[in-house]
Amino acid sequence: YVESGIELPVEDGERVVDIIQLENGDLELYSLNGQEPVRYVYRGGVWERQEKSLLEGLEFSFGTFHMTYGEDQNRYVLFPFGEDYHFELRKLAEGQEPQPLLQEQLTEINDRGYADLRPDFMAVDASGNLIISHSRESSVYSPEGELLFTMPQEMSSMEWKYTGFLDGTDYRTFDESGFLRYDISKQSGIAEEQIPFQSSKTDVYSPIAPDGKGGMFLLNAAGIHHLSAGGGIWETVVDGTLNSLSLPSADLKKLFVGNEDDYFVLMSDGGTDTIRHYTYDAQMPSVPSETLTVYGLDLSNSNTIRQAAALFQMANPNIRVELIDGQSEAGSTTVSDTVRALNTELLGGNGADILVLDGLPVNSYIEKGVLLDLSKTLEPLISTSQLMENMVKPVTGEDGSIYQIPSRMTLLAAYGDQDAIDSLSSLSAMRAYQSDPAHLPLRLKTKYENLLRQVIMLTYDEIVDAQTGKLNQGKIQELLETVKILGDACGAKAAFDESEDGGRGYIYNRSVWTEGLLGSEYSELDQEKVGVAIDKYNSLYDTMMAFAVIGKRGLAMENVNGIYLPAANLGINAGSSKSELAQEFVQFVLSSEIQSSDLSDGLPVNTEAAAVWVEREDKFGSMVAVSGDDGYTINGSWPDHQQRQQLFELAKQADRPVVVDRVLMEIIINEAMGFFEGSTSLEQAAQNADNKAGLYFSE
Repeated sequence: YVESGIELPVEDGERVVDIIQLENGDLELYSLNGQEPVRYVYRGGVWERQEKSLLEGLEFSFGTFHMTYGEDQNRYVLFPFGEDYHFELRKLAEGQEPQPLLQEQLTEINDRGYADLRPDFMAVDASGNLIISHSRESSVYSPEGELLFTMPQEMSSMEWKYTGFLDGTDYRTFDESGFLRYDISKQSGIAEEQIPFQSSKTDVYSPIAPDGKGGMFLLNAAGIHHLSAGGGIWETVVDGTLNSLSLPSADLKKLFVGNEDDYFVLMSDGGTDTIRHYTYDAQMPSVPSETLTVYGLDLSNSNTIRQAAALFQMANPNIRVELIDGQSEAGSTTVSDTVRALNTELLGGNGADILVLDGLPVNSYIEKGVLLDLSKTLEPLISTSQLMENMVKPVTGEDGSIYQIPSRMTLLAAYGDQDAIDSLSSLSAMRAYQSDPAHLPLRLKTKYENLLRQVIMLTYDEIVDAQTGKLNQGKIQELLETVKILGDACGAKAAFDESEDGGRGYIYNRSVWTEGLLGSEYSELDQEKVGVAIDKYNSLYDTMMAFAVIGKRGLAMENVNGIYLPAANLGINAGSSKSELAQEFVQFVLSSEIQSSDLSDGLPVNTEAAAVWVEREDKFGSMVAVSGDDGYTINGSWPDHQQRQQLFELAKQADRPVVVDRVLMEIIINEAMGFFEGSTSLEQAAQNADNKAGLYFSE
């Protein structure tokens, strides 16, 4: 299948609201130009603006509405309205006033002042009966408003879902185990069939469409898939890994099946709506002729690499970029075993063409000649100052060689009590600060594993020799002493009973990434539970609540010891037979085209892209409102231009990259837990960690 784009007919200032498909297969697009609704029909490859929108006289106070084309060949519109956010439903027809339906049912208000019936999907059968999906059921009403019967389903977390359809009398929805097929002609609440998900429970967010023969199509990042009536095996019709369906920036909204074995997909890419059209071409090879392989321990969470892979393939149809996620492929195998197997492969002259080096023993690879020198590859980007100097300088050798380059950065920043911020500079400074009983805890309450990860990350250069990557003598014991003092202050434990603190024990027990940070710490600082908040910033969205607290308390955001976390560090296998192609891919990942997208996995390392981020205004009026059970409330909004500039000034100033050796981290944690559990002495736990680390480095 070949992908092409269909240009949308909307003008500047006009916004796409919804698209439906008519009985003859034509697409009908509805938009708002200010408050004015506009209707277009896509017929014969051309958009035609219609004289009437059919929505004249209706007020869309929340700027949104949902269109439905019923089995009775009538159009319907459902939209939120009023201060109580109830829904209004209208039946539409040419030359007629919109006809209100289900007014009594939709406007019934509960004790909290909100409407009880909150639709998240609707369909209409050939008799005009209205199927309204809401909460844990789909209710079927007659046109006069009589409730005929209900069909149980799983509640959707989406405000409006696209995982549903009505085809004749065949109604599809879902429960926690799969899709449900109901025959509405039987007016029964018992499903005729449960259909397995195509991939996983995340398919509850995937648009579906009927095939007209009792089967169904499903759309997700992996492609467009088909399941025949009565079948149990999904067939992939359109491979999403070869086109824009797999873009992490793409929000897949609707799927329409054309009349000529073609498909239309409505998606939003970077906040811009677009329609992709997929048509069959018998001359197009089903599999590209050349494959470029990219390996990383955790590629499933590297949106930048996945975005670049998809766009690189689209620009080079004869090339497939195969992403190999080491941890997923390894299953339950430990990180150390996974890395050990990879090392054997690489030292044998094999392995992937490109390595995402996060968590891998880079120094060892450089010593053994596993990695290609990238200095010539990166020279065009460096000489034109497109790469940030603080990204390039730390990875440049004395001879000018470069064997790795980060493609994103996670900025670490702190705000709060100045003495607390200053104490983060070393292990001894942390102990000294926390030993004063007048001081608030430096860290949030959590289990010792997370606390240990945090302190290792903050003082990594003190614990690990920057040149050799090996442990500095005596530092493990000092690390454990420091963590114990911080843990005593914040109430840390090796493991918590989940009922602790009113059920927050399960939160304290969560294992969180390599650096152990649980997320933004704005509320704990604002409520004076800690002396300092340490946040990591991968996206402009991450800053909203921090800047709210900083503004409220008159604080300043600062770097934490100049630390940043390089992300998606790229290297090329010196043994690759596709070195030239691999270098082209690395340049593409670092280009402004890729770096300009905010994919929530790191800030850009490209200076041109950083300038784009600074100028990026919010299109959606993004706001976050937090209201806790304890009465704590605070609101955050999109960072203003000055705040965005401040963020990237801090990013520019950060000059200490911390790349944690995941195997070493695993060794320290495993050997240290006996001390925190009380079963091993401090000295013995430190010695055990030193011994295991020595064995690891000797290998």
